[in-house]
Amino acid sequence: MPNALARESSPYLRQHADNPVDWHPWGEEAFALARSRNVPVLISIGYSTCHWCHVMAHECFEDPATAAVMNEHLVCIKVDREEHPEVDAIYMDAVQALSGHGGWPLNAFADHHGKPFYACTYLPSDHWLRLVDHLSTLWRSDRERVARAAHDILAHISEPSASHGMIRDTVWAALDKHLERSFDHRNPGYGWSAEKAPKFPPSQLLALLLASGRKPLVAQAEQVLEAMQDAGLHDRVGGGFHRYSVDAQWRVPHFEKMLYDNAQLIVVYCRAGIQLGRPDFLQTAINAGDYLLRDLRVVDGTAFLGYASAEDADDPGGEGSFYAWSPEQLNAVLGESEGAQLAREWDLQQGAPHRGRSGHFEPVASHIPQPRAGQFARMSETERQAARRRWEPLYPRLRAVRDARPRPGRDDKVLTDQNALALEAFAALGRYTGLTRFSDACRELAGVLATRMTPEGLLRLPQRPGFITDYGSSVAALTAAFDLLGDPALITLAERIADEAITRLRADDGGFYTTPAGRTDLVRRSREPTDNAWPSGQNALTLGLVRLWNLTGVGRWWTAAEGVFANAASICEQQPSSVATLLLAWRNARRGHGAAVIRGDLADPLTQALLAQARLCTDPAFTVLSVEQCRGQNWHVLEGRREASRPEALVCLDRSCLAPAHDPEQVAQRLSQAAR
Repeated sequence: MPNALARESSPYLRQHADNPVDWHPWGEEAFALARSRNVPVLISIGYSTCHWCHVMAHECFEDPATAAVMNEHLVCIKVDREEHPEVDAIYMDAVQALSGHGGWPLNAFADHHGKPFYACTYLPSDHWLRLVDHLSTLWRSDRERVARAAHDILAHISEPSASHGMIRDTVWAALDKHLERSFDHRNPGYGWSAEKAPKFPPSQLLALLLASGRKPLVAQAEQVLEAMQDAGLHDRVGGGFHRYSVDAQWRVPHFEKMLYDNAQLIVVYCRAGIQLGRPDFLQTAINAGDYLLRDLRVVDGTAFLGYASAEDADDPGGEGSFYAWSPEQLNAVLGESEGAQLAREWDLQQGAPHRGRSGHFEPVASHIPQPRAGQFARMSETERQAARRRWEPLYPRLRAVRDARPRPGRDDKVLTDQNALALEAFAALGRYTGLTRFSDACRELAGVLATRMTPEGLLRLPQRPGFITDYGSSVAALTAAFDLLGDPALITLAERIADEAITRLRADDGGFYTTPAGRTDLVRRSREPTDNAWPSGQNALTLGLVRLWNLTGVGRWWTAAEGVFANAASICEQQPSSVATLLLAWRNARRGHGAAVIRGDLADPLTQALLAQARLCTDPAFTVLSVEQCRGQNWHVLEGRREASRPEALVCLDRSCLAPAHDPEQVAQRLSQAAR
């Protein structure tokens, strides 16, 4: 018989609906049951495409004997971290405090008020059973010890005292030291262990390095982007990137493909492609954008709902089998000559699937394309660029064959924060490639996100209120989409969302909470000061607030951003690489007002050419707008700049503008002059 999760909308919860474990969704009903039975609560958190969540479910939660022990000694709650990030944040802090690391599945043992007294991540079945037995015995025999543990953990993860200050230029030196300790020169990327593994795509950090204007940091960003692009982390056949690499070489990925990773990397590869003159980076961004359009679109009948949050790490053939290519498989698609050449360039060799320690099939490392280790690595830079171009026509042929394989599952949740990241990705693609399919996708997705702002407030999912990441990413994305589409309604919507965030989530010390006040089901009202795999909601909001101030000149946006800068000054000095989004916002604010204002009839091809050139600006502190589209707005950026006798572009810094530009080449020159 299915358990209570069968009635839930979450794909992750429904995956556990037929477990013999008597799972309950998050809510007071489960805690009331625990009180009536006088047993502790297990809060097990994950998401539908999480590989190790699947492994633990198979080993433990699907096993009747294990489930019987859990049902006897616990009330068991399942939580989808993407539906309840505010719940996940509390117990993730607990497991990190206890073990020094986090991850999913996250299993927290809590009292009847939700206070955690122990937490762990994946455990194999024998360890898991011993732990459940030990903790349930402790609960019955020494409740005082349980209470002390819960008190100590909660005290440790509670909100620290506010520390105000000012972010100073010394933050760049602090960042240099952090990068020096973590950068892997041999396999460009960042890792804090001696092995420099695992490696994650450092999306927010790369955006900051590119914008820094400091040549060593820009060069480091280019090295990392090239290493990821030419490694197994990159799904070059289907476009886009996997979640992370389990090794230092970026070769063997954890095969999930997340919307938030790919959306952020699209923006970074777009900017780097233009800024560094790397057409291969721009093509990588285009291919990732096409992956979103082709494989992650969610529709209900003919209605477009947005983009799915992720594709699974696992598939029926074993982890990674969907993405792997043996030399024989290449030959079958491309012919022996072309297949053999590609196998040499991609370093593909013979290999066979095998079962790992957990009993499931491990990926065949030699079947994961890794150009940076093959014949390709011994080519000159000119030859490598030619090889990348030569591979492009092969991808549709390979993809057609791959699409016939059993495909990993997809999580069709359309989350506001992740779709906001996708909106910014399409805005970047539309700006830097000029391809209409991406501009159309940007406009379409902006319309979907507009429906998430209801009279009751911003929604994360239908009937589920928004969190700080939904607010922050939405404001940042809508302002970025404006730079492509030029529609003032996007700014009006961004201002509504920003105002609501300030009203509902702003703390007295200038920072922001993840949720509004008044939640009785949470043991702590959380903060999110540092970036994760996605930008911190508070920091993304600050980036958007600075963009609003830059465009409109409205003082309340500046005041709110300054409050976050002051509140986060100490963490910027201590952990600068963990707050890259906030430092990018701070860098933009210090640049002052910056804009490219295009005057002229939009029906005139010259006006369009001036706009297109201005949109190639890669300085994230600059906004781009058409006077004709925004004439009715009372924005400071338009003051004294509305009228012109012919099409022209004004590149402006604060209250002064450079000489008008009347052709695209002059626009490029003015923007280059402003950047200096």
